[in-house]
Amino acid sequence: MQNNQYRKFIYFTSLILFIGFLYYNYSFKESSKLENDLLVLNTDISEPYEYSSITNVALEELSMGNANAPVTIIEYASMTCSHCAEFHNTTFQEIKKNHINNGEVRYIFREFPIDKLAMATSMLARCVDNNVSLPFIEVLFKTRDQWISEDAISVLKNLSKQAGLSSEEFDNCLNNQTLLDELISIKDQATKDYNITSTPSFVINGKIITGNKPYSSFKEEIDKILQSYRGI
Repeated sequence: MQNNQYRKFIYFTSLILFIGFLYYNYSFKESSKLENDLLVLNTDISEPYEYSSITNVALEELSMGNANAPVTIIEYASMTCSHCAEFHNTTFQEIKKNHINNGEVRYIFREFPIDKLAMATSMLARCVDNNVSLPFIEVLFKTRDQWISEDAISVLKNLSKQAGLSSEEFDNCLNNQTLLDELISIKDQATKDYNITSTPSFVINGKIITGNKPYSSFKEEIDKILQSYRGI
């Protein structure tokens, strides 16, 4: 009787250990595959990126509109941020049509990646021709649901190819340590200068606005500045 109980105990213990081994092995292989695919990403893409402080930034501003416009809107965004994508796909189009195109507003896009996949896509947007960077960012926001997946690398590689990057340039881009450091520096500077902690965040002539506000909120701020500018 005792021998039977002992054998049952050994059997169930072995079974539990075996199942645990299979689960660990499967999880390790799946995470390893994703990490290898994303090249510069060392751990799960949902984990925050660990940033260090860098002071020298050689990257050009990504901007559109009149450089001498009375209103300057700086956006800090993360490419994986759903609220950022919603802003770009809706509100930003209204701002561009009604205020940027007529010279009232200068718009500046700055990277504030909140995870490692966001960092990777930000790097890709910087590796395409500078004149294509902002349009490419808009494409990435429009197709966000396609590349936030286990198939991220192939979707991003295809989108990057359409923006002018070869397969080799794509791989080199995601392994560019200098570019990575410069994007980290932009994020660090945003925190130091404006205490930015979330995305999207906006600086409109020095005033900080957080969150995906409706177009009416931006129009109200723009109109206030324009009225003051015109002496009204």
